[in-house]
Amino acid sequence: MQKLMTEVLGRYFLIFAGCASVVVNVNNDKVVSLPGISIVWGLAVMVLVYSVGHISGAHFNPAVTIAFATCKRFPLKQVPAYITAQVFGSTMAAGTLRLLFSSPDNVFAAARIRFTGGCD
Repeated sequence: MQKLMTEVLGRYFLIFAGCASVVVNVNNDKVVSLPGISIVWGLAVMVLVYSVGHISGAHFNPAVTIAFATCKRFPLKQVPAYITAQVFGSTMAAGTLRLLFSSPDNVFAAARIRFTGGCD
């Protein structure tokens, strides 16, 4: 249970810090910039790995969990629980950001990345 809580809180911190830097960048006339956003994501991962990596293995990403399980470095039966914990942490972080950065003109929605192109 401690491992799963670590994954929830770690994923929460990672998504909160990284996505908050994007929202702040969009809301404040590109003050953070792409290198700043990248540094926030990198430092968040580093802090998490060093602080709680010894507890849960510091996956914090379903792709990492699946990769470890595929390489037989992580028990396959624990994969669903880890992924559920990671998705829960991400959802809670997104909800917190939505509460913190919502405004009448819904600036939070402006921070969404829009993909264009594809097959016509």
